[in-house]
Amino acid sequence: MDWSKAKNILIVAFIATNVFLIYNVQSRLFRQEEMQLISDKYISNVEQHLNDNNIELDVHIPREIISLPILVVRYKTFDSDNIAKSFLGKDNEKQIPTLEDKILKREIFKSTDKELIVESSKRLTYKNMSTEKKNYSLNEKTVKKISNDFLKQYNLMGEDIELAQIYYGTEDEFEDEFVYKLVYNQTYKNKFLGESYIHVYVSNRGVIGFEAMLLEYEKTQQHKKQIIPAPEALMRATSTILRENEEPIIVKDIEIGYYFSPTYYMESDWKEIESGTAFPSWKITIQNGKTYFIEAYKN
Repeated sequence: MDWSKAKNILIVAFIATNVFLIYNVQSRLFRQEEMQLISDKYISNVEQHLNDNNIELDVHIPREIISLPILVVRYKTFDSDNIAKSFLGKDNEKQIPTLEDKILKREIFKSTDKELIVESSKRLTYKNMSTEKKNYSLNEKTVKKISNDFLKQYNLMGEDIELAQIYYGTEDEFEDEFVYKLVYNQTYKNKFLGESYIHVYVSNRGVIGFEAMLLEYEKTQQHKKQIIPAPEALMRATSTILRENEEPIIVKDIEIGYYFSPTYYMESDWKEIESGTAFPSWKITIQNGKTYFIEAYKN
C-alpha cells in the first residue's frame, strides 16, 4: 500500500468533512438568526400588562422574530388632466386655483355632479354628489363587487392591492349618510406597504367617494436587521392607544410590513418628496379601525 498517497486522501477527506460541518453549523445559526420564537412567559406577561390597562386582544400575538431589509419606494404620480378626464369625462372643468390651492399644490376638477381633487400629482380624492339611488340592497358582498369593479374601471386594482377591512356607519364628508367604507392596503411580497392606501365609499347611490395615495417599489437594500418582537411593539404603542381612544379597546390585528412616512422619517411634507425608504414596521389595528405603526428595528 502507498501510505503517502493514503495519508493525502485521509487529509483531504478530513478537510472536506470539516468544511461540511462548518457549513451546516453556520447555516443552522443563520436560520436561527432569521427566525426565532419568543417564549410563552413573555407573551403572558405582555397580555397581562395589556389587560391591566383595559386593552383586550382579539388576535394571536405573532411569536416569530425575523430579519428584514429596508425598501426604497417612490410615490405613484398621476397626470392631472388625464385622470380627471377618466373620472369626470372630457367635459370636466378645471377650477381656477386659489392662493391656498397653489400653496397646497391642489388641482380641482368638476363636472355636473362630480368632483376630483389631485394633490401634488399623488393623492386623489373623488366625490359623487348625484342624488340618484340604485335599485339594489346593500351587503358586504354587494359593496365589495361594486368597489372592486370601480377600481378595475380606473386601472387601480393591481395585484398588490388587497381589501383589508369593511366598515359601515356615518361619515362627516357625506353629511352623516350611512355608507360602507372599504379599506384597501398595498402590499409587497405579502406584507403591507404603508402609508399607501385606497378608500372607497359605497352607498345605495353607488360609489360616492374615493381616496387614494399609492407607492411604487424601486429596490431592496441588501442588509437585513432583526426586528423587535410583536409584544414589544404592543408595549410601545400602549400609551398612545390609551390616550387616543375610549374604552373598551380591542386589538383586532397586528402584522409586520413596511411603512413609509416622509413626515416621520424626514423633516419634510409628502408633497415635497418623490421617493424614500420604507422601514419594517408593526401595524396595530384596533376595533374602531384606527391603525398604529411602530418601527420594528431595534433601537
